Amino acid sequence: MHCFRLLGKGCRLYMLKKPKAAILQLPPEILLLIIDNLALHDKFLLSHTCKALRHLVSQDWDTEFSRLSLEDQIGFWVGLAYTLPNRWACVKCCKLHPVDTSDVPAAFWRVRYRDVPCSVEYSRGIEVEGYSMQHYHIQFALKLSRLGNVHQQYLAALMAPYTRTGISLIPPLAESRSCKEWSLHRLAHMPTNHDVQQQLAIWLRDYTLLEDGIALAYASPGQWIFDSCLHCPTDIAIKISVDEREATVRAWHDFGTEGSPLDISWKAHVRNINAPPWLDPGPYVHYTHGSIREMWSEDISHCAGSSQAKVPSFYTKLIHGLCRL
Repeated sequence: MHCFRLLGKGCRLYMLKKPKAAILQLPPEILLLIIDNLALHDKFLLSHTCKALRHLVSQDWDTEFSRLSLEDQIGFWVGLAYTLPNRWACVKCCKLHPVDTSDVPAAFWRVRYRDVPCSVEYSRGIEVEGYSMQHYHIQFALKLSRLGNVHQQYLAALMAPYTRTGISLIPPLAESRSCKEWSLHRLAHMPTNHDVQQQLAIWLRDYTLLEDGIALAYASPGQWIFDSCLHCPTDIAIKISVDEREATVRAWHDFGTEGSPLDISWKAHVRNINAPPWLDPGPYVHYTHGSIREMWSEDISHCAGSSQAKVPSFYTKLIHGLCRL
């Protein structure tokens, strides 16, 4: 195969001309070894850079693409979108869609019915009332932050904090990762624990953590109660004021780095719409509990007025119950 490609027209042109690009100054055999170790989307991009590389990398792209699994096809488009600031990878049609700078989490419900060629069904997102963060929002924020010289107004809109009565959301970026802090404040006339949980509406994969955490916070007013999700990289902190008139519930999520919506770093956060969480808890992502909160938190620590209580989870209770049986 290498011999055939070395004798091809592209390689003859490559050897007759004195290339200016450093990579084209490599011996052809070395260059082909490098090309053979590239992912398919990288080969595709490389084939569109110059005539010599187009002939060296050229292949039947339709045939190569048809041989990929669905997951690898999505990975191909995600790989292309990684370098294209004006496109995002669609899971449904396995194609690239143009950027819509009016599409931000705070306006998602107003633009979701826009005309898209494939009538895309948007991926499950992280949502509260009036705010829906989709996977492609995160990918655009990470990509535009990395590129640093394009669509910066759109990046600012994606990163803008969202606030409504009782809830504020701050989506920061750090170390090429996307994290989000959710904060809920309830004043006076505190409702039942269940009502607080419904108002918060965050996707904790282990729902009883929030219920039990609020109950434990009521037992220790004025102290922060900390815990972490058993499945996704999510830390929570709960505090009831000393006069029991205000409750603060915060959650920090790590959505991972740039990648596919099929990556476990994203799937661990979103619920399976075909099964309840107690039946299908979803994938598990290993992480150090408390590390997500400490990555961002400046005003919540293990100092005075805080408590590192470990809230019993639904699964722990279930195991203990089975043991008693």
